Amino acid sequence: MPVDPVTLNIVGTALAAIPREMAANLRRAAFSSVVREARDYAVALVDPRGNVVSQAEAIPIMTAGISHAIAAVLAETDPATLTADDAILYNDPFRGGQHLQDIYLFTPIFHEGALAGFAASVAHHVDIGGGEPGLTINAKEVFQEGLRLPGRPFSVSRDWHGGFVEQLFRLNVRVPDLVVGDLNAQFAANNVAAERLRELVARHGPELTAAVMDELQDYAERRLRDSIAEIPDGDYAAEEIIDASTWGGDRHHVRVAVRVRGSDLEVDFTGTDPQVPANLNCPFASTVSSVQSAIRGLLRDKDIPFNEGCNRPITVTAPYGSILNPVAPAAVRARLTPASRAFDAVIRALAEALPERVVATGYDTTSAAALSYLDPDSHEYEVVLEVLGGGWGAGAAGDGADALDNPISNCASAPVEALEIDYSHFRVTEFALRPGSGGDGRNRGGLGFVRTYEATRDGVTFSAYSDRHRYGARGLFGGEAGATGGLEVTRSDGTVQRLSHIDAVTLAAGERVSLRTGGGGGYGPPAERPPAHRQADARDGLTAKETPQ
Repeated sequence: MPVDPVTLNIVGTALAAIPREMAANLRRAAFSSVVREARDYAVALVDPRGNVVSQAEAIPIMTAGISHAIAAVLAETDPATLTADDAILYNDPFRGGQHLQDIYLFTPIFHEGALAGFAASVAHHVDIGGGEPGLTINAKEVFQEGLRLPGRPFSVSRDWHGGFVEQLFRLNVRVPDLVVGDLNAQFAANNVAAERLRELVARHGPELTAAVMDELQDYAERRLRDSIAEIPDGDYAAEEIIDASTWGGDRHHVRVAVRVRGSDLEVDFTGTDPQVPANLNCPFASTVSSVQSAIRGLLRDKDIPFNEGCNRPITVTAPYGSILNPVAPAAVRARLTPASRAFDAVIRALAEALPERVVATGYDTTSAAALSYLDPDSHEYEVVLEVLGGGWGAGAAGDGADALDNPISNCASAPVEALEIDYSHFRVTEFALRPGSGGDGRNRGGLGFVRTYEATRDGVTFSAYSDRHRYGARGLFGGEAGATGGLEVTRSDGTVQRLSHIDAVTLAAGERVSLRTGGGGGYGPPAERPPAHRQADARDGLTAKETPQ
């Protein structure tokens, strides 16, 4: 059914508005700080065949991954067998999922008995079982990381609202009110999508609505292809490194070859290191999401709607059994670290072709930190998860941004006040930029920061994973590397204990953990930085180096 431009704009805008309303409602209804404050979630509207039609601006690695997750689900579930009472919860990392904490909720939407589409939401849940509260840093296989959900339909009226599926979660997670509360927030978001899509179909009819869904995907593909065609044809390659895990070794390698031919782009990670017996493995869906995020960030056209059409011009391959496409039952909790290096490698590979659009490597590491406490009297847990970034790399247009989560994560730093309202087992005593942590250059890299937590109870557990504690983010075109990150504990007797980039420690009341994130790489030779910019940095206190510890 042909769609005229005016109708496409009217109905297409309405379809785009649905996920934005979903996102607003999910955040408002969420219980945990990682969803409500850090905004670690994504939402989408999907057509009856499982193709993403529209998505809200949220976490890039989740947003781009929704199509992989629902494709895996619908490969084993016939949509014709679904009812309006059905829902699907899913998180399998080896069949389209991310890591276990990212739980997808898919609910079918019916209008007058016919399937009109699906509502999709995904959120990072603060605890999903596993060996340790919030974060099992020593996991060597996925079974140690928590519940793995197969993605089969269940009856909401029977199995949720106190039913079997809800009870399954309540009995297997440490903070059931937070986890079930956040899942209910996902249900609320999906319910909003169902209401809005039914209203739209009732107004415009099922045939026209379906035709607009198809045309939106074709339109996005055309625009993406036009933008890719602006990249000079060629073969490009790059390599990025990851700090080796605490189980030995110096570094892990992510290698990429990017092939551009007209409006088609192939990304091949052959040569990337094999998977490791640690949680530092990246499911393939996350790898693909990282590539898509990198490519879209380099294109001149910045407002291409993201839907299934954007997947068509880009082909991604990674060796099966590698750190970017692991074989089950690999542990995958820290998957954002290799995913970020895949993102960085693609951008570095295309630096030669697009020198004015690329940016130097940022700290580009999500430092995930969990603080947990088991109350000896109530026998109840308090668990909080922090998602922290660092400095971004500089580009031709200016200095790198300071103290932001890495580009494919895009979480916000939870406000200190919100954390102290919600939790009583710790407080944040310091949250400050790290002067001098950005790499020098014509344009300097963004600054990292320090965030210090003080335990207010004996027996608080702090666990974290990070990266770039050995090797800082590299600059581009003569720019210098950013500073490295670090973790350290100050004990009650004043002694300071250095921690690894993947580590855990138990704290007594009054003891503190400081998490330092690094800065981004500089762009261009430092000698070319304008004197006025250096004077401004000095005046604002951004260039003084930290005192060596």
